[in-house]
Amino acid sequence: MISWNLGLLHLSAVLPYIAQTMQKGSAVVLLQEVLICKRTTFRVRQELRQRFPKYVCYITAGSHVDVGNDENDRMLTEECTPSKARITIVTFLHKRVFQTNTLVRTWHKPHDMSALEHMAQGIVLWLEAKTHDNVSISIVNVRQATAKRHDLQRQVTYLLRAMMDAALMQWRIMGGDFNTAHSNCG
Repeated sequence: MISWNLGLLHLSAVLPYIAQTMQKGSAVVLLQEVLICKRTTFRVRQELRQRFPKYVCYITAGSHVDVGNDENDRMLTEECTPSKARITIVTFLHKRVFQTNTLVRTWHKPHDMSALEHMAQGIVLWLEAKTHDNVSISIVNVRQATAKRHDLQRQVTYLLRAMMDAALMQWRIMGGDFNTAHSNCG
């Protein structure tokens, strides 16, 4: 299993690194903070599936980020018009290991959305997959944003734990960027 936070770079900038990673043939590849343009999630998923045919690709888009605000955003601005991008989580499952009928699972209930604020969408990609040996595995890719908002991080952790507690005997693979901040950072 490989998990990698790509650091809020646009897909076009990280694609060579993703390609190198995919050549390793890992059964599960979890990527966080890949930026794509708004309204391109379906097209990007199709492009990734074509580029990496040995894998099935799952993607969820979260909050938008404004681009064009500093020098580092120049390439992203050229990629995305209007100047908005989406932060995504991408999970690849190798077809030699997993069946292709994987289910995407909701990790929180509708009434939890207000407590999660902006973190309700696109920060967890929870998959229910089966191996070719019919072993069921939950695969959880987490982008734990908002390092300075400990209250939101605790809420996300609480909801993930509740999901896990509901199925204690379930096999799981969990990875991602579990951001932390010093307690004196706010």
